Amino acid sequence: RIRRVTYIVRKGDSLSRISARFRVSVTELLRWNRISADKYLQPGQQLLLFVDVTEQST
Repeated sequence: RIRRVTYIVRKGDSLSRISARFRVSVTELLRWNRISADKYLQPGQQLLLFVDVTEQST
């Protein structure tokens, strides 16, 4: 199941750190938010993510 999440950028965040935290690719983050990799993230900036929240059986 995919869930839409709005993430608020915090000081020290990077695209790679956010993508790792939510298990999505940097490319997806860039595409979903129509931003380019050379733009700096600003604290307080909102990012849209689509996160897989399907429970995994162990």
